[in-house]
Amino acid sequence: MKFGILFRPQDPSGGANLVGRWQEILAAARVAEQAGFDGLFVPEHHMMPDGYPPSPWAALGALAAITERVEIGTTIHLLPFEHPIHVAEHGAMVDIISGGRLRLGCGLGNFPSEFELYGIDPASQVSRFEECIEIVQRAWAGEEIDFHGRHFDIKGRVTPRPVGAELWLGAMSEPGVRRAARFGCPWPTDPLHNIDVMRHWAEVYRSAGEEYGTSPELGVNLLRDGWVADSLADVERTWWPHVRADHWFYFKEVPRWVADREPFLQDVTEEEDFKFDRHRIDRLIVGNPDECVASIRAFQEALDPNYLIMTFRMASGPNHQQELECIRRFGTEVIPAFRP
Repeated sequence: MKFGILFRPQDPSGGANLVGRWQEILAAARVAEQAGFDGLFVPEHHMMPDGYPPSPWAALGALAAITERVEIGTTIHLLPFEHPIHVAEHGAMVDIISGGRLRLGCGLGNFPSEFELYGIDPASQVSRFEECIEIVQRAWAGEEIDFHGRHFDIKGRVTPRPVGAELWLGAMSEPGVRRAARFGCPWPTDPLHNIDVMRHWAEVYRSAGEEYGTSPELGVNLLRDGWVADSLADVERTWWPHVRADHWFYFKEVPRWVADREPFLQDVTEEEDFKFDRHRIDRLIVGNPDECVASIRAFQEALDPNYLIMTFRMASGPNHQQELECIRRFGTEVIPAFRP
């Protein structure tokens, strides 16, 4: 199993220190490679006042330039908002510059305002997404493309081709994981849902892979939020308030939780109802190194993931020095438990 980090390079509330924040991301990337992580990833959203990155390409190029070994990628690039030929070309160049290390995780998008920004009808997002996937896959395979679909008319060939890039498809639903299986792509999960939801979706995903004959290409890439410290009390004091706010946003503003498999949500009406002792179980990877290892082993037994991609620092904190300490400690005291 590989280990990665998904960075959250925002600067709440208005992005006033965004230049400094990105310097911290690059410093953390160097530390992560030295600490033994296998991959570094960035997210994407649009029109966020805190400076949430609206495009991954410059960041991926920067990560490629300052690292030598780690894979670099996205979880998630919002594929319907960019022309698929641009994606194929940008991705190929990042992959070549990095020596074949690109892992491009793509997804649909969540927010109506983002579709308005690009003048795209949300009702068409699935068909547009699937056309984009097919075009990128064919372009990266070196095909002479003659494609005429509902959204794109394309004739030609993308050069240069990538040398090692992988296309991943994110999903937070049964239709989504079946789509990832149908296209023969590794599946990066969400970081929110508990182990029961993840197990169910993983079973649907792998079953669909058998149905479509794509099983050899599939793999579960598990995203989790976590923090390693001396104790759970330290985690709750230093880290939990930032994560609680983030998870509350996805409960209140972008309802994506699978309520029938998340019984704790029945009593939740405000952010304070997300209780650390309850919320962390079978969901977060937190505590001292032994507790983190035990949580990872539980996910490993349930899901058999190819990758565990951790987010340590949220947009609001903890601070940079605390993040670096956590990365180093996770690399020296947690990851070795999973190495030969």
